Formats: sequence, structure tokens, C-alpha cells
Amino acid sequence: MNTYSLKMNITRNTSKIIDFLLKKICETGFNLRQIARHLELSVGSAHEILHELKSREIVKSIDLKTSIYYHLNLSNPDAVDLCKLILRENKKNINPIAKVYAGEIEKFKSSDLIILFGSVLLKREFNDVDALFITNKVKEVNKFCNEISKVRTKPINPLIMTFDDLVNNIKKKNKVILEIINKGVIIKGESMYMEALKNAGC
Repeated sequence: MNTYSLKMNITRNTSKIIDFLLKKICETGFNLRQIARHLELSVGSAHEILHELKSREIVKSIDLKTSIYYHLNLSNPDAVDLCKLILRENKKNINPIAKVYAGEIEKFKSSDLIILFGSVLLKREFNDVDALFITNKVKEVNKFCNEISKVRTKPINPLIMTFDDLVNNIKKKNKVILEIINKGVIIKGESMYMEALKNAGC
């Protein structure tokens, strides 16, 4: 397997672009100026990074006549590897309180993919902790979350669905799921998450 992605020195701005495109994976794509504006980069810097990523087939471009739009190329294993690295970095960079809850939640063994989302990631004050569990073990998840809620100050509010449900909701562009993808953090199961995106045709 080509190990380019694992050896690549990912700059902060390169990481920002890949992360942005990954969070917006269900969109048609974004043109150069949109990417630069969203990420507060110069057009020249964004162009240079996108040109290199395209040359490595990490991103692909779509010419829609009015503009060229860029989208992650998830058929390339290198692109998938880079996305996994960035997802792991995102997990490391969550706030300390969210990190405590993430550490507890990821211990659930009967789910290969868990996404933390909601106010725990954004605010110092929050009422509960939202987490998406991809599993068919509904009773086990509820029991697990209730046990954590007894020892932590805030209750865990689980959203539970199967892998196929996740894929279908991404395909249908379900607003709730797309919001979780956009603003949530993968705390367990980067590989399964990328597989779900590919299966959904992203």
C-alpha cells in the first residue's frame, strides 16, 4: 500500500483544508475562494495546498462551468489515511471537560463507532452530554450511559443507530446526522466512520 499519507508532513493549513472538506463531505464541493474564506486563508495559500493535494489525488476537482469545486477523493487510500489522522487529532484537541466524558464513553465495548457532539464540545456550561453510538445493543448502551451518569455530574444522552442506519441517513442527507458529522468529534472508530462515508457515496 502506498504510505504517502503516513509519511507526509501535514501543515496546519493543509490539515484545516482536509478537515473542512471532511466535515462538509456530503456537499458537492467548494471552490477555491469559498475554502479560503471559510478557513481565513489567502487565496494563494489555499490554491497552492489544493494544487498539491490534487496532484496526490487526495482531492478531486469538479468543473461546474462557473467554477472549479474541490472534494475529498475517498477512493484513494491515502486520502482516507489522512482523514483518519486528522480525526484522531481532533479528538486530542477537544476541551478538558469533554475529554473526560469522551474517555468514559469510548470504553463501551459493543460499539465500534462513537461520535461526541453537542454543547459539551462548545460550552463551559451544558446540561447533558450527547453521543452517537453505532451499534444494535440498545439496552446495553442505555445501561452503560446510566452508569456513567451516576458518577458524573452530567447525564449521557445517547443516540443509537446501526451502521446501515447511519449510511442511509448520510445518503438521505438527514439534517441531524449531517449536523453531527459537521460539528461532532469521533472518539472511537475512525475506520468505521470513513467506511460509512464511502458506503454512502460521499
